[in-house]
Amino acid sequence: MIEHFQLLRNVGQFDSVTAGAQLPVTKVTLLYAENSRGKTTLAAILRSLGTGKATLVTERKRLSATHPPHIVVALAGGTSCVFQNGGWSATFPQVTVFDDTFVAENVCSGIEIDAEHRQHLHELILGARGVSLNATLQTMSQRLRNTTGS
Repeated sequence: MIEHFQLLRNVGQFDSVTAGAQLPVTKVTLLYAENSRGKTTLAAILRSLGTGKATLVTERKRLSATHPPHIVVALAGGTSCVFQNGGWSATFPQVTVFDDTFVAENVCSGIEIDAEHRQHLHELILGARGVSLNATLQTMSQRLRNTTGS
């Protein structure tokens, strides 16, 4: 479980936020603030931590910063995940961020609807086990079609 952000340096709105200003994170955390306060940056950091996609952080490097982003996320049990030198020391795939990016990727909002949206939505509903079983079913169906020629 994530406990708090221990360090946010040179990323988005955050020049240098240290442990003294701990930003606690709970099992369900809601971020609310006026525009340009760093909500999207925190969401990008958490999504990057969960997926390991470093570009979600590196593309948010502060324009005035001479050094790259450096982030420390404290986990339960005294361990931490560190983003430094363009990558995470470890990922934390249990993190899910429900924001506009999540909606755009997973929900048929009506603005843009394609097969990939439906696929993401089905995977979300089915869960990891259901997706795995569906992949096995699709492979077996393809083998059957190849064998029977239909």
